[in-house]
Order: sequence, then C-alpha cells, then structure tokens
Amino acid sequence: MLKLNKIFCASKIGLTLLVGGTVYSPARMAQSSETKLGVVVSRENIGQWEQITSRLDNASINYCVLDTRDWESSQDLASVKVLFLPNVNSINSAQANALKTWVDSGGKVIASGPTGESSSGEVKNTLRDIFGGYWGFPISQPSSLVLNNSENNPNILASSSLRGGVIVPTDTGVKTEASWSMNGNPPAVISSNNATFFGWRWGVDNISNSDFDVAWLNNSLRGYGVNVTSLSRTGVVSPCDVPAMQPIGSDRPSTNQNSSNLPQPTPVAQNSLFSANMPRQQVDQMVTELNQLLHRVENTLIKADSQNETYKTTMAQVVEQLSQGKGRERSLIHSNIFAYNAITEAQRIVQNFPELASRDFNNARQNWLDARRRLWDNYPVDRHFAQSEVRAIWLDRGTIVKAKSKADLEPLFDRFAQAGINTIFFETVNASYPVYPSRVAPEQNPMTRGWDPLQASIELAHERDMELHAWAWIFAGANQGHNRLLNQPDNYLGPVLSRNPSWVLKDQDGQAFNRTPGFQKAFIDPANPQAREYLHRLLEEIVTNYDVDGIQYDYIRYPFQDRTTRQNFGYTDGSRRAFQNIHGVDPQTLTPNSPLWSQWLSFRIRQVDTFVQESSDRLKAIDPDVTISAAVFPMDRNERLNVLQQNWEDWIRNQSVDMMVLMTYALDTGSFESRLQSLNNQNLNTSSSLIIPGIRLLNIPDTEALDQVQLLRNLPTSGFALFAAENLDSDLETIFQRTQGADTSIPQFLPHREPFKVAAQRYQALVQEWNFVLLNEQMAIASGYLENWALNADELNKVLQQLADNPTEGNLRTAKNNFRRFKAGFASYTREHGNTRPLQVESWQNRLVAIENLLNYGEARAIKR
Repeated sequence: MLKLNKIFCASKIGLTLLVGGTVYSPARMAQSSETKLGVVVSRENIGQWEQITSRLDNASINYCVLDTRDWESSQDLASVKVLFLPNVNSINSAQANALKTWVDSGGKVIASGPTGESSSGEVKNTLRDIFGGYWGFPISQPSSLVLNNSENNPNILASSSLRGGVIVPTDTGVKTEASWSMNGNPPAVISSNNATFFGWRWGVDNISNSDFDVAWLNNSLRGYGVNVTSLSRTGVVSPCDVPAMQPIGSDRPSTNQNSSNLPQPTPVAQNSLFSANMPRQQVDQMVTELNQLLHRVENTLIKADSQNETYKTTMAQVVEQLSQGKGRERSLIHSNIFAYNAITEAQRIVQNFPELASRDFNNARQNWLDARRRLWDNYPVDRHFAQSEVRAIWLDRGTIVKAKSKADLEPLFDRFAQAGINTIFFETVNASYPVYPSRVAPEQNPMTRGWDPLQASIELAHERDMELHAWAWIFAGANQGHNRLLNQPDNYLGPVLSRNPSWVLKDQDGQAFNRTPGFQKAFIDPANPQAREYLHRLLEEIVTNYDVDGIQYDYIRYPFQDRTTRQNFGYTDGSRRAFQNIHGVDPQTLTPNSPLWSQWLSFRIRQVDTFVQESSDRLKAIDPDVTISAAVFPMDRNERLNVLQQNWEDWIRNQSVDMMVLMTYALDTGSFESRLQSLNNQNLNTSSSLIIPGIRLLNIPDTEALDQVQLLRNLPTSGFALFAAENLDSDLETIFQRTQGADTSIPQFLPHREPFKVAAQRYQALVQEWNFVLLNEQMAIASGYLENWALNADELNKVLQQLADNPTEGNLRTAKNNFRRFKAGFASYTREHGNTRPLQVESWQNRLVAIENLLNYGEARAIKR
C-alpha cells in the first residue's frame, strides 16, 4: 500500500500531490533533494507490492514510486539519487539505455532477485554492464549468508537461512559483499561504485524477513550517501539532514521541520489522490493479474463440471435443446459451490475495482487481496479433471543414491503412481558417472556400486504403467560439486576426461572449468570425434541393455560463456585445426568483433546439432520406439546461441528430438508465463515435436504449482515435467491424487505413444466445455453462427475419432482438412464471446493448436514410419 507520506514520481501526470501533510506540485518535487530513493513498480512485483512497501516504511526514508511504463529516458530518473528495482524481471531496451545513461551521470542502482531475467539478450548485456553481474540461477536449498565485510552487522545481515539465487559477477571491479554458505560459497550480494545486487527476492515474506531486507537496503543506501536513521514508525517519516520541500505559496523554505507548523493541506480532488497513490496503469495491472487467476480457476471448474454426462453429447443436440428453451432446466450448475462463489465474487471485484480504487484505494486493494486469496483457497481440486498428457518428474541422483535397493525405491514409485505421474526422467549419467554397472564407461558412480538402480527403477515404473526415460548428462563431463561428494579435488576432471585429456573442452586461456560461480563444470569437447563416439556408445549401451522408454539429453550444449569475462569455450587443438582447415584462420586469434566470429559461433553450434542428429538416428536404429527428449533453456534464441550454442529449434525441425522439455522454472505463475513466450511462435506450436515445459517445485507453494500446471493446460503444450523428486511434498501429492490420479472412467494415453487418440480425446473435452457454456447460458454467439459451428464441430469430432480408431494416411488427410476448415471459422464463431471473455477464447484457440501439433507429430512419427 502506498501511503500519502510518500512521494510519487509522476512527472508525466500533472497532478497536485499530498506529501507529509503538505501540498506540493510535481515541479517542486523534481527539484527536491528529499527525493533520494526511487522504487520501481512493475508487472512482475505487483503481487508483492504490499510486502515491499511495508518494508520500505521500515526503512525510515522517503521514497518515490516509478512505474515501468513511465520510465523511458534518463530524464525520467533525474529526481532520484538511487533507483531500487525489487524483483523486476522485464526491462526493455529504451529503459536499459536510459538507466545506463543515468548511471554514467552519477546515478546509483540497487537490484534484487531475477532482475532483467526475462529481457532480451541485448538488454541483459547492458544490465550486466550496469550491475557488474547478473542473476545466474536459484540455489537448490535455503542457505544463510557468509559476510565478506567485517564492518557489516553479522547479527542482522547474515540472518538465518533464506531462499535465493547466485549472483554471477561479470566485472573484476565488483566486490562480493556476501556469499551463500554452501559448497563453493557462490556470491549472494555484489556491489560496486554504481550498483548493488541482492541474490534474493527482496520484500517477499516467504523468502526473507523484514528486518533482514531493510538492513541490507539501509546498508546499501548508506554506501551511496543516503543518510538513514532509525525514526519512529508512526507519523511522518522523513530523511535526516535534508531541507524540507518548498510548499506551494511560500517564497522561501521553512526553517521549522515540525510538520505541525507547516501550512495546512489544500483540499485535493479524490481522483488526484487516487493517481498519487497508484497510477492508472498499475490499477490495470492489478485487474489483469486478478483476471488471469480468475480465468484459470474458472477454466478448471468448467473442465471438471463439463465431464458430467449431460454434456457428453453432440453440439447439434445442444443447439436443438437451446431452440426448445431447454438450457438451464436440463443442465447442471457448477457442483463446487465454494469455487463458484469465489469466482463470482472475483468477477464482481474485477468489474468494480477501477472505479472503487479511484474513490478509496485502500478498500479496493483489500477487496483485491481478499478475492485473490479466496480463489487460491478454493481452487477446485475436489475431483479428477486432468487430460491425457505427459506428466513427468525428474528423479534426481541425490534421491537415487539415498536408496540402497529396489525395496527402498518402491515407496517412491508408489507415490508417483498415486499422484498420476506417468513418465520418469531417471538420472542415469551424471558428470560421466553412470549409476548402473557399465562396460563402456570407465567407472560406475561410487555411491551406487553393488546394485543397479536403473534396472530396478525400470521394473518399478513398468509395474505401475509408467514410462522410464534415461536422463543423461551429455557434454558436462565433470562437476566440482560431485567431486566434493566423492572426496575428490575440486578440479578433478572425472573418470572420462581425466583418462582422455584431448577430449577436455577448453577456453581461450586453456582452462577447463568455467569461472562462473555455481557452474563449475568441465565439458567434453563436442567437436572431438573420439569423444562423440564414446558418448554414442554409452547411450547405445543403455538402449540396448535396458528396456528404457526414452533417452533425455541434458547439458546438450557448450558451457555458459560471457563476453564480459571473455571466457569462450571450444579452443581444443582438434577444434582449432578443423576450423582453420575450413576458414584458414585459427579461432584463437578471433574476438567477438572479428569478421569471422559468426563463423566460429556457427562452427560450434553445428557440433551440437550434428551430435543430436547422429545420436537420434543411431538410437532409433536400435529401437524405433525409443523417445528422444532434450532438457533445454527457453531463453531468447540469439542469446542462447551466443551463450550456449544450443539450437533446439532446428532439432524440432529435423525431427531428431521427439519431446522438447523447456526448463521454464519460476517461483510465480506470472514469471512462469513470461518464460513461455517462445510458445507464441506458430512454427514451434505446429511443429512435429511435443513441447513439455518444466515446473520447479522448490520454494513454491503447492497451489502455485497447480496453478502453473493449469496455465500449461490452457496453452499449446503436451504436458509438464516436475523438478524434482526430492521436492515433491505430501500436500502436493494429495492435490495431484485428486486431480490427475487414477481414474478408470477416463482412459489416459501418452501423447508420444498415441497422438491421434490424445487429439481425439482433447477435442471431445473441448466440445463438452462448449456444450457446458452454451447450456448454462454463459456464452454469447451470434445466431447465424451457432448452427454452422455445431455442424462443423460435430463433423470434426467424428473424423478425429475415426483417425484414432484407424490411423491411416487417408483418415489423417481427412482429419487435417476438416481441422483446417474448422480452425479457420473458429474466430467467427467465437468473435462475440471473445469481446467479453477474451481469455477463455484464447485458451480454446491454444488447445486447438495443441491438437494440431499432435496431428503433425503423429504424421511424422507414426504414419510416415
């Protein structure tokens, strides 16, 4: 909540503002030396804003609020000395350039959490220059801080354990103020003359406590010359030793700092007070956030209720019932009255929120918070509503090695089965160590010697009708964290690279381990023919000797590289010779500004691409039914090619990978959705590879995890993957048991095994939802379209079922032609409804795209083969 004793940076809104009991104009505010701290509010942190501002109140210093849409140039930052970006994921190019200009002119910036993580590659590079580092990756478990500056107060700044991420320094001039108390002590807080970066989401109650957050903010502000003192938290909060702001109507500043002697406030219009407290665009963002949650909860309830027998009919029959006035009297209203009431109340609040906020923002915000909490608390999880989809979980090495026998693993697989998990990504090769006794690899993982966890897990999975896919690290050949578990030196190259030094991937300085904290791994050279052949034989051994259902490529890339630290990889003798034979230049002599740098980048990209294609071909030759998947980064493609040389879009196009598993990990649904932007690419949506986004379970509430699952069910995806088994708790298991556990009334198929049956089933579910909203009078449609929609919908339903029952080329051709015609007319059928319920229509369109993807996948994998 923004209080009236705060200053709002609204240079573009010509309003009179009430601050600390005195009326001031925006022009006066811009000149005030009291406005020292600007705080950025954005789409990403709106849900955390009440907690953030509560902490800022405790910081005992006046601040102003800057909305991201009011920040376009460096002049927009002129009234502040320090700019604070708490958990602002997305920054555009103009804002990044403005920020750099402002910092170059003396401005100071403080960032926290994954600031800029959802921005473009170009923007990320600019931000790294400004911050001197970037949010690298979340830490795997809560950790406390180790302070690197003895002058800091260890009692507050070190605090207890909290959840955060590693901040990766990119500039030698930055200081690591604090590190995480975990292996390697990766940086948690870095600072420079211009910037400070906190490695946690500042202002979020389930991350850290208020005193800890405020102590770190005050510590940074003092470092940038903003005087902070401990003042009473009642009454007017003002900074120390700063002249009072010049009141309107006075010729010179007041010499009395006592607010009781200041002029009394002039009455201000209610709309002005509303704008001073919260800009209109921020209100719009709050409406959008609540509306999106409302949509997901309502869609979940509709999906559950539409499975009733009443709606398992043709649309033509529904049209006939409507024509006879037999809509509501024949149908069933929502059976979960608590969810229905929460949805109805949220709809009312969404509609009334802007008008109420203009009169009484505090009351409007409380209504907004109450509506959101009611939706979370009444998410309809009382019955089964899951569709046929991939429901995968990564079974991590740590969980595997804790078990000492098949019997130890059995309860875990029982839990998976009860939770409706149907696919296990089993960590089979980690840092060159297979968990099974191998004749190809030089050593089995010492922590699994004496038994074969892979064979045991295959048996346990198949006994429960689950698939097991062998998850293998491909090019990451050594891991310092794993070395410590085995009491090996940090820089031990592992059992494969230590025996084959010519296979070690090196940077331009001849180093094997990259310098990025937290990513200390040594890689196998993707361009070395002998190394590639070894990896091929290792994967072939798994497919030949074990009844695995799939192979998953992990670390199918080069190491993270960074232009600032100049640590690029690929400079082995073999790679340099191969490149020089083609281009006549030793890549060791090239820099990112060299004319041939793009060719050097393309050379390395090709090494990964060709390995994926060769491996897929060889494995399919052994077992045509083996499913190939890859765990990949969903980051901006150009940045990904430059930083990782991971070109997974081409793997989809050439059909070398069946399932693309995106590592779209996020702590909240909004950030999760932003990482899925690549799904908006129609070429990707309608490809012949299935898209499986990943959900990280660590540090997120159970209902948040379900919300992310439900978001995916409204997108053009074929399932989801949970990371990882060690983070699956009993409460989330219970939710999954109810919503996606065993349900014999609805047959379940795997999209990569029965794509046409899944397509038919998903389309039938859509028809049932359309029947539901029509019979319950929840849909607006022009009378001239309804009969045509019903005719075409029923015809498509029939031909999809024919294809599912008899998957021939002729039936596929008929189904695809009917599908194209139906999809072309769908916008007309739903245009009127889309004017009032755009999110619902959008989700239906997304699900039609998912069906089209299944048809393409089935054509490429089943029909053509």
